[in-house]
Amino acid sequence: MSIRAIVVDDSALMRKMISDILNSDPDIEVISTAFNGKDAVDKTSKLKPDIITMDVEMPVMNGIDAVRTIMQENPTPILMVSALTEKGADITLESLQAGAIDFVCKPSGSISTNINEIGKEILEKVKNVAKAQISPIQKDISDGKVKEFSGSKIKTLLVDDSSFFIKTTEDILKKHPDIQIIGEANNGIEALKIFKQEKPDVILMDLEMPEMNGVEATHKILKEHFVPIIIFSSETANDMRDVKTALELGAIDFIAKPAKGTSMRSISQLLVQKIRDANKEQKNKNLKNIDPSDKIILIGTSTGGPQTLTELIPNIPSDISAGILIVQHMPPVFTKTLAERLDSISQISVREAKEGDEIKPGLALIAPGDYHMELKEKKINDETKIIVTLNQNDRIHGVRPAVDVTFSSAVNIYGSNTVAVILTGMGQDGANSMGLIKAKGGYTIAQDENTSIIFGMPQAAIKLGVIEKILPLDLIPAHIVKMLDIENRGKG
Repeated sequence: MSIRAIVVDDSALMRKMISDILNSDPDIEVISTAFNGKDAVDKTSKLKPDIITMDVEMPVMNGIDAVRTIMQENPTPILMVSALTEKGADITLESLQAGAIDFVCKPSGSISTNINEIGKEILEKVKNVAKAQISPIQKDISDGKVKEFSGSKIKTLLVDDSSFFIKTTEDILKKHPDIQIIGEANNGIEALKIFKQEKPDVILMDLEMPEMNGVEATHKILKEHFVPIIIFSSETANDMRDVKTALELGAIDFIAKPAKGTSMRSISQLLVQKIRDANKEQKNKNLKNIDPSDKIILIGTSTGGPQTLTELIPNIPSDISAGILIVQHMPPVFTKTLAERLDSISQISVREAKEGDEIKPGLALIAPGDYHMELKEKKINDETKIIVTLNQNDRIHGVRPAVDVTFSSAVNIYGSNTVAVILTGMGQDGANSMGLIKAKGGYTIAQDENTSIIFGMPQAAIKLGVIEKILPLDLIPAHIVKMLDIENRGKG
């Protein structure tokens, strides 16, 4: 059955162009259009659409008032279509708080020449938003370009007893000219032999293998010479004891193999980025100098996040004993506006992160749109500080900022003093890094299906087996506070 849509915009040209985009997909049918909010409210009542695309600024009744009225009278999934301006961001966030599910930005410049650039995004979001869970009361794509590369390649050794994973990993890595596969091993004994002969820069290591498993191979290799080892395993469904042991022995990172029924392509860019990051790793990087009392709270979300964050963040107490990092999939401008809104209604301080920001208890930093947010240690007046660093490295899971980037960076510094929460959102961003957090002794929480607007990101982490606790949204703030105390972890 087709998704029945109403397109709302005061521009006749925009109504036609969005309608043409939607009607180009056989799974979507535009059943009507509306030229302002009042017209949209009336037609929603009569036609009962599955989804509405809603302009923001319109005469008679604007997008915010239309959303509020529709959500009260005929709750319907709504996708906002807004301009990438401060005013557009402010109005859009009000609309999301009023009950809209997600938004897409209108292209800058000429509408007639640029609207088709966002056609794919509109189609994808319409299909996902149409599935959203709504109630009357509700408080980006990788460009696919191969970059030019000059310089030494990252010599990579693949170790796995599965010919399927060797082949699919090879297929992924061969598309990246800065990575060179210098060998393949089916077990730890072969890995040790190739390591001695080829001196790889990075090793991708499976755990369960015949003759010599990944834990033993990691131990023997690192006894001889340090090389960055990334554990690449499906151990997450169990207790992750072997993953933890390998990390304790000196492996520097972990990435979970995709859950059953999920393609390797889903983690391809994350895998590539982890190999690149591992190549920069120094032997002493795991020797952290942070105060044992320093703790971090990590929060990741996407579709439905702005509404969800307005219910979660204000319930975090002002005397919270940890710094907070928030990754919300959003473009530039919108993250700054979101931070200001959250700050105005919360007990803690909330702002958009800047390069060099220091992590402090009671301060929540939101990753700015179009930038990955990572942490690094820096000596300031002979004292080790944890500060924010921003970059525009490749998109991960098609987005920037990416939850996996921030979460992985943070847990590599804070270790077991990490409490991470994955909230409503499309896709699987954050699932893999939740595995790393669990392996390093941190605590992982996922929002439950009933309170998630889109149960994509939480579900992906749950399927990987890396979540300690699944909770409805209203119980998450108190549980975060409780789990900051490591002694409570066994009681969680």
